[in-house]
Amino acid sequence: MSSSVTLKGGLNVKVRWAKVEDAARIARLELNSSVYENRSVPFNYTHPQFTKLWEQRLSQENEYKTVIATGPTRIYGFITFKSRIEDGYILALYIDPLYMRHGIGTLLMKTAEQMVLMSGGKKLKVDVEMLNNGAMAFYRSLHFSKVSVKLEHLIEMEKEL
Repeated sequence: MSSSVTLKGGLNVKVRWAKVEDAARIARLELNSSVYENRSVPFNYTHPQFTKLWEQRLSQENEYKTVIATGPTRIYGFITFKSRIEDGYILALYIDPLYMRHGIGTLLMKTAEQMVLMSGGKKLKVDVEMLNNGAMAFYRSLHFSKVSVKLEHLIEMEKEL
């Protein structure tokens, strides 16, 4: 899978599967973006520790599947499925803070929808930090609905496809 698209401001973005070599850039992007989540428990990983975690995830193709939106010199965002794509469970969606509100999140979510449908799935699911108002608004704008509260700090949201 690989496709290119032009987004807001003329930003040319290529969508492709992530590779183990992308782990350090994915880890950096997630660490930089996580400050916008209002997490109940902040990340306590160093960049090298988080890179190692992402190297493990990217090498476990049966457990995690990650798609990145990339440009010539950087990763703009990524989305990760947990387990089987047809289950539609999104483990992570992160956008580089410098490129938020450029359409990258929407592009990755549309890509996820297509992948789930092509795999025979019928819905997308995501857990969102309860205090992450930006993410909640984003998912609602894509027609996700609140399903339940998990672990007292996560809201489970779903979208029927």
